[in-house]
Amino acid sequence: MLTETLFKNNNRCCLFIPLNTPKTFINVQKFIFKVELIELNEVAKEFNKVKVLSNVNIHVEDGDLFGIIGQSGSGKTTLLNILAGFIEPTFGTVSYVSKIDHQPKNLYENFHKIKRHLGFNPQHPSFYPKLTVKENLLHFGQLYGLKHETLINNAKNLLQFTQLYEHRDKLAEQLSGGMQKRLDISCSLIHKPKILFLDEPTSDLDPVMQKEIIQLIQEVNKQGVTIVIASHHLESIEKICNKLAIIHHGQVHSFGEFEEVRKPYLKNNININIKIGKDKERIIQLVKKLPVNKIVDKEDYLILYPIDTEKTLNMLNKLIKEENLYLHDIDLRKPSLAEIFAKITAEKD
Repeated sequence: MLTETLFKNNNRCCLFIPLNTPKTFINVQKFIFKVELIELNEVAKEFNKVKVLSNVNIHVEDGDLFGIIGQSGSGKTTLLNILAGFIEPTFGTVSYVSKIDHQPKNLYENFHKIKRHLGFNPQHPSFYPKLTVKENLLHFGQLYGLKHETLINNAKNLLQFTQLYEHRDKLAEQLSGGMQKRLDISCSLIHKPKILFLDEPTSDLDPVMQKEIIQLIQEVNKQGVTIVIASHHLESIEKICNKLAIIHHGQVHSFGEFEEVRKPYLKNNININIKIGKDKERIIQLVKKLPVNKIVDKEDYLILYPIDTEKTLNMLNKLIKEENLYLHDIDLRKPSLAEIFAKITAEKD
C-alpha cells in the first residue's frame, strides 16, 4: 500500500515517496481509453480573413506517434492546436471516435467530455519556476481535478519514470534544460492522458538533451499514449514517428507512413555508395560514363547521385563484368526525411 507523508518544511508542502516504485506510469490494461481516433475532413483555418490552413484531410489513430513538420509559418502549430481542440477550424470538421459506441462525434461540441483524456505541452515552459518539481506535479494534478490518492500515485510514478525523483525537492528554475523539459512533459502527463500533443519538444536543447527527450517520448508512447508532435527536428521525426504530415504553404503536401511519403522520391533520389579498393582512379573514370548528376569522392568510397537509378545500376553491373572490377560493397541509400523536406520546400507554387 502506498504510504506518503505530507509535512511543512520552510513553508513548503513536501511529499515523501518510497523508492520501490514501478517503471511505468500508466497501466495500459486497466486504463479505460475513450478517444480512439481524431479525424480532420476538409479543414481550413483563417485568421482575419487570411488563410493559414486549407483542405486538410488527416487522421490520428490509436497508438500513433504522429509527426507534423513544416517551415516556420507553414501552419503546423495551428494544425496541432486544431487537433488538440484549442481552436476551431473556419471550415471543415474535426471528429473523434469513442471506444464506447464507436461513433464519430464533433470534437468541439464534446470537448468538455474528452478534454481530460488530452495532454498538451507547449513549446515554451508551462511549469512554475518558483515551485519545486513535486509541487508543480501536484499543482497541475489538482487543476485536472484528480483525487488525492490518484494524484499521489501518478506523481510518484512520474517522478520515477522521468528520473526526476532525486530532484523532486529542487526548484524548477534550478534544473538543467533537459530536466526542465522532462518536468514540463510530466506536468502534461500527470492526469494520464490518452493523447499527448507536443509542440517543438526539443527546441533550444543541445544534442545530448534532445536525445534524452526523444527517448522519453518513445517510452511514453510505449505506455499506450498516442502522441502528436510538431517539430523541425527532422532526424528525430524520421526515427521515432510511424506516421507524419508535411505541411507546405498551409496545405498537407504529404501524409501517411514514412515509406509512403518517401515512395514518390525513390526513383531518382537514391544515392549509390560504392566502397572501392586499389582501382580507385580507374573506377572513378569508368563511373563518369554512367548517367549520374554528381560523383562525390569520400576517400574509401564514392557516392553516386544517379539521374535514373535503375539505368545507372544496370550500367554499373555491366561495367563490373566487362572491366573485371572488384567492388567491396554497393549500398543503395534512400533519401532521408530532411532531403525530401528540402525538395518539397524548394518546389515552386
